[in-house]
Amino acid sequence: MKKILFSVLTAGVAYITIAQEVNVDSSKYPQPVTFTAQQDHDNMKQQLGIKKLRPGPSGNESAPNHANYDESIANPCPQLPDVLTTRPGKKVTTADMWWKQRRPEIVEDIEKELYGRLPKNIPKITWTVKITDREFVNRIPVIAKMLVGHVDNSAYPLINVDINMMLVVPANVKGPVPVLMMFSGRPLFPAPAQPAPDELEKINASFKELMIKPIQVSKQFLKNIRLINRSQDFLHLIFLRRQNLTRSLHHRKGY
Repeated sequence: MKKILFSVLTAGVAYITIAQEVNVDSSKYPQPVTFTAQQDHDNMKQQLGIKKLRPGPSGNESAPNHANYDESIANPCPQLPDVLTTRPGKKVTTADMWWKQRRPEIVEDIEKELYGRLPKNIPKITWTVKITDREFVNRIPVIAKMLVGHVDNSAYPLINVDINMMLVVPANVKGPVPVLMMFSGRPLFPAPAQPAPDELEKINASFKELMIKPIQVSKQFLKNIRLINRSQDFLHLIFLRRQNLTRSLHHRKGY
């Protein structure tokens, strides 16, 4: 089961590296193996005890297992069970019945039919905040945190498993808030809010002025900067471009 869990954790959201710990006696553990896609598929079937996979629908309509295009028979469950009726058919009339009877039935169905069950021995994951940044998403201020979750590898210390996650929450909000969690090999911070068309026109006008007067920054340029930039990142980007342009012009003039 532990081998299965390691494989699941690495599916697109985790980095696996060979542990560089001096105190670990590698002779006590089987050496890590790099599988091809087919070998990994066969190994997972072996661990799960799967002998044969069910074939998918055939594209040939004359085949016995042909794909169905009839909407009238497409839904295998045309009538969903009532949320407030227990399996024996009793109506949920109290909060106690919901928490002790009906809700556990629904949780059981979801685990069995939808998401699957969690293994009993799940390794502990220790999350660490690496970077915290203030960003804008659709002009809404947010707080973005880059986290790394290190999976307890005491069962097999020859491999490190680190999960990268980007956590984004609204800023300037008190109380419970919606959370955006992004998993990937290298999660990126949200892109700064893009300027509106009228603001973009002011930006272009300011850059034209810089091309004519690369050293002198006019008051109107600074005024435009204050008006159109609500993000420190975007303001920093504009000044970096100005500095690069100034260096380029100085280089051409031989300064």
